[in-house]
Amino acid sequence: MQENLVERESVFEIEVGRESEDMCLLAKLFNGFANSTRLSILVLLTQRGEMKVGELVEELGAPQPRISDHLRCLSWCGYVRVRRAGRNAYYSISDERVLQMVELGEALLRDNRECVEACEDTEPSL
Repeated sequence: MQENLVERESVFEIEVGRESEDMCLLAKLFNGFANSTRLSILVLLTQRGEMKVGELVEELGAPQPRISDHLRCLSWCGYVRVRRAGRNAYYSISDERVLQMVELGEALLRDNRECVEACEDTEPSL
């Protein structure tokens, strides 16, 4: 019997391993935070609240199609929500836990900055 990761009571119940469906979904969840553009969008939305695509494009200096693709990804995964008003789309953080993840990441980085800067990517290329 397979359960969804969300339905589990504890992380200690997650089946581990490269082929584990739960582990692959958990890795996919963290991948949403692993891109510097997506993370920048999340941080900006955390700092400023609701923003339009054009504001994000201006702030990040990235092409509008790239920002829109990342917003689509973040929206699809449930990290941000969109509110439409006429021709404008306004994006905001969709779940308080996304804010907590960003804050936790910043706190971990503050405490481990030198280690993170010195860390080498040891993941083998496949």
